[in-house]
Amino acid sequence: MAQGHQAMGLAWGVAAVTFQSWLPLSLNSLPETLLFLAVVLIGALLPDIDSKHSKMGRYAYPIFAGVVALIIIGSVWRPEILSVLTEQSTSFLLIGMGLILLMLTSHRTWTHSLVFVVMVGVVLTMLQTSINISETLQYGFLIGVVSHIFGDFLTKQGVPLLYPISQKRFKFVVSFKTGSLVEQVVVIGLVGLSVWMLASSVMPLN
Repeated sequence: MAQGHQAMGLAWGVAAVTFQSWLPLSLNSLPETLLFLAVVLIGALLPDIDSKHSKMGRYAYPIFAGVVALIIIGSVWRPEILSVLTEQSTSFLLIGMGLILLMLTSHRTWTHSLVFVVMVGVVLTMLQTSINISETLQYGFLIGVVSHIFGDFLTKQGVPLLYPISQKRFKFVVSFKTGSLVEQVVVIGLVGLSVWMLASSVMPLN
């Protein structure tokens, strides 16, 4: 569930902030830390873009449909718009096309595999060269994506980590059903863990 993935993402994000000295992270202010955590939470919802009924899918589908419609209308009205997008923003076009294709795939396939994690890393690298996104935010987004896949790894449905090479679904030895009472307990536990880690990092225990 969306709340479960955000709780998992928050726990991973707070853990990264707490132990950033061990990671390639450099968060020097509260606003920067909050932005990092916000990016983690967004990344934690991204893999479910392949479902129209997911929290991410409900927003992504109409937004992409609107953007595509605007591009088509703009290209008919002013053809030079399309040539400008093609010549100067090829990476954005490729990213948009890739996301549309991912949204048309079956749930828990491409977007829940190791291939998708690599794809996200490649896209973030492309965006860095285009709009100079900081490495810290890139790591945050990637952490969110990985946390989502790990969360589904804990469920009985599992995740196809090796897709498309293999459709075999992997799951943890002890798993729970999505939307069950166990998941709600896990969510509460993750939120509590996040609060404890944040409190410990702000007010270290002696």
